[in-house]
Amino acid sequence: MTYIVPLVVELYLGGTWVDVTLPKHVQRRNLITIGRGQSSEASQVEHSTATLSLDNTTGWYSPRNPLSPYYGKLGRNIPLRIAVLQGSTYLALPGTIGAKATCPDTATLDITGDLDIRIEATLSNWRDDADLAAKYVATGNQRSWALYVNDDGTISLVWSTNGSATLSRTSTVPAPAPGSGRQGVRAVLDVNNGAGGHTVFFYTAPTLSGPWTQLGDPVVTAGTTSVFASTAPIEVGGVDAFTSPITGRIHRFELRNGINGTIVAAADFTNRTPGATSFTDTASPANTWTITGGATLTNRRYRFHGEVSAWPPRSDRSGKDVYVPLEAAGVLRRLSQGAPTLRSALYRGNIFNAAGLVAYWPLEDDPGSTSLAAALSTHGPMTVIGSPNLAAYEGFAASAPIPVLNGAEMRGAVPSYVDTGSTQVRFLLAVPSTGAEAGQSLVLWYGTGSVRRWEVIYNTGGTLRVDAWNADNAIIDTTGDVAFAVNGKNLLVSVELVQSGANVNVTISTLAPGATTGSTYTKTITGQSVGRVGGIAISNAGGIANVAIGHLTVQTQITSLFSLGPQLEGWAGERAGRRIQRLCKEAGIVFAGRGDLDATVRMAPQQRTDLASAIREAAEADAGMLFEPRDLLGLGYRTRESLYNQSPALAIPYTALGDSLDPVDDDQLIRNDVTVSRPNGSSARAVQQTGPLSIQPPPNGVGIGYDASTEVNVQYDLMLFDMAAWRLHLGTVDEARYPQIPLNLIVNAFFNNPALTEAALELDPGDRVTISGLPSWLPPEDVSQLVLGSSETVGGTTHAMSLNCAPESPYRVAAYESARYGPQAAVLNAPVTATATTMAVATQGPRWTTDPTEFPLDIMVGGERMTVTAISGSSSPQTFTVIRAVNGIVKAHTVGEQVQLFTPAIYAL
Repeated sequence: MTYIVPLVVELYLGGTWVDVTLPKHVQRRNLITIGRGQSSEASQVEHSTATLSLDNTTGWYSPRNPLSPYYGKLGRNIPLRIAVLQGSTYLALPGTIGAKATCPDTATLDITGDLDIRIEATLSNWRDDADLAAKYVATGNQRSWALYVNDDGTISLVWSTNGSATLSRTSTVPAPAPGSGRQGVRAVLDVNNGAGGHTVFFYTAPTLSGPWTQLGDPVVTAGTTSVFASTAPIEVGGVDAFTSPITGRIHRFELRNGINGTIVAAADFTNRTPGATSFTDTASPANTWTITGGATLTNRRYRFHGEVSAWPPRSDRSGKDVYVPLEAAGVLRRLSQGAPTLRSALYRGNIFNAAGLVAYWPLEDDPGSTSLAAALSTHGPMTVIGSPNLAAYEGFAASAPIPVLNGAEMRGAVPSYVDTGSTQVRFLLAVPSTGAEAGQSLVLWYGTGSVRRWEVIYNTGGTLRVDAWNADNAIIDTTGDVAFAVNGKNLLVSVELVQSGANVNVTISTLAPGATTGSTYTKTITGQSVGRVGGIAISNAGGIANVAIGHLTVQTQITSLFSLGPQLEGWAGERAGRRIQRLCKEAGIVFAGRGDLDATVRMAPQQRTDLASAIREAAEADAGMLFEPRDLLGLGYRTRESLYNQSPALAIPYTALGDSLDPVDDDQLIRNDVTVSRPNGSSARAVQQTGPLSIQPPPNGVGIGYDASTEVNVQYDLMLFDMAAWRLHLGTVDEARYPQIPLNLIVNAFFNNPALTEAALELDPGDRVTISGLPSWLPPEDVSQLVLGSSETVGGTTHAMSLNCAPESPYRVAAYESARYGPQAAVLNAPVTATATTMAVATQGPRWTTDPTEFPLDIMVGGERMTVTAISGSSSPQTFTVIRAVNGIVKAHTVGEQVQLFTPAIYAL
């Protein structure tokens, strides 16, 4: 019987996913081709692509056909996704509220003593908030327990003793962030630890089957506790009482009564019928689970998520073959096409994060502007009276240049809004170290409350005050001059007005870039009201010359000024992975993180460039991998550290390959002279002086000309030398590369091994692939490569993949207490026959160890791998006792051949 690849192709039309793999839709005679990631020769990741044809005999896919059921829905950049139906099932969670699996409360689930909660999940990002599981309903005070991930990667367990008040304990360290995104998490509550207290333990494991590794220290608290027996159902993957539903997959969930106790809930999503909306678990008594919201039970292995940018109807001359050839692409294509320069960090922060923002003038306008543009479409620009020096002050890293007032006045109108009883006005302020004109108005606004005018005044010595005026133009009250000492500083100033009964609480605060604390002064003005802001002015009557003011905002919600220090510094010191995550969030792009985003390099202030370039800049600085996920429409980043010391994600025999394996020994990736520089900073150079890929003329090296220059926007110049050395290390890998590894997922090696097929379908950029059982004409060691990208052909009876790869060995780095270090210059001091079990090794500098506890260790001599069982002698030459032909190579060796550790210790970046 002919095997047809179970394929699903869907278009997002009119707010829902529409299956177009039915007959007369996707043309199976035209195979679907998919490309993603980076080719083995490319210098950076490219956008994913998918090409296919839709049968258009019905005219359904002609966007201008009014008789099509999809008329008006076939627009540009319509999402498209492609999947094959293979492998184990899982609970797919789209990250929307209400998407989850639930089972109703029973007496068995009402655990009041020791808890043991276990869940196995594949999260799109282990460094973001995610609600794992709970028996917790706030309405009616039916709280028992909840388990969730925090945005710093720590795990929290929350429980209640009475259904109302809650207790919370958090792991002392973050959970790992595996490159696959999949791991088990476990929380154990010991309600009575025998010492008058209670203890919470956290654990992680590769899967729910273990082995479990304790996460950080036990969290011990005085006093025993208990768990409330609520009527709440168990929710997995999303919790109605919280707001961080999972984007990703849940594989298994267990709840045990007691530590390692009886399993009372056992939701195994890996062996369910795809599409089922309910099932019964294996606990005793059994629980009935229901899939709700946008969650689904599925065995889909997504091959592509992207966007269709064009709909070109085509036909042959007879008009019988009518079709639409589609080319879809990942989001990087759209982000890179005519992308505008990103606005400043402060602009983006205000637009995306400022709560209750009702008016905003960035004041980043270019010289020659006759009005000052509004950032919001709900109000107009500021008018200018006089001649300010626009774009003249560049002292704020978070901002484009802002105006120096030069005696000018600026006025704007705030649109009508609902009065919340709170007003917050903020602006950047830079006063020269010599001070400014005393008694002058910095910012003034008119209100609808009994206080009709509020005014921020600068005074001698760098003081600030806020005056409140009534409708008769008389001062009601004032904060008085507060010694903020603003002279010579770059500051963000915040004035907060809060209605408190019949009074107004007035707070004025200042914050310097990068700081986490600042100066604050609060005063209560009695018997007055705030109202709404109507109009606002900078330098009323134009009495200020050399002061710079920018980013004037009006908000209806009061938020802390002191969380804005990093943003105010242009996000200097931000981790590269976190920068990519933030930029995606600001742009509304779904983000997938692989690895610990907090273990990436620190960045310099965010440069003014387009979004795609800013994201690529952060990835380049950390030297990780940017990618477009298969299972969601968005962007992903795999950290450099997640590439280190990996176990194989796919281990295949040579006989499972779809075609011949063609190693390449060329100079495509050689870089033996590397310079790394920093924008507006220094540079560092690293050169390979000796060895087969050094700058020495052949045959001692490969010669000069293999140089590379890279600019990285990192925080400090001191980071550059290590970065140059790391890139030199990557560019001088002396081994064959395998640009393409062909896989045929229809051949018996895969077809008869579902686990192997599933592993191949789950491969992502950065994963390690190994090939064993090589024929004699290839090197004797197993092939070990990192996946950079892939091309894929699927449809009908075809499913083939070709993996774009680069050597994995550079990412085997030294691990504490297990790394081996050998002398840099060690050679054979005498000839060695093909059967000799001892040999003399000469070294320069430090000698090889003779400590019996350090053996065995493996070395390489002329392509032969040997296991050293002992070394004797304290001076050169030393005598090695060895086991020969470990890799199957049997040969004699000559004087002067190099002796190296098989797995030398490499310092990681």
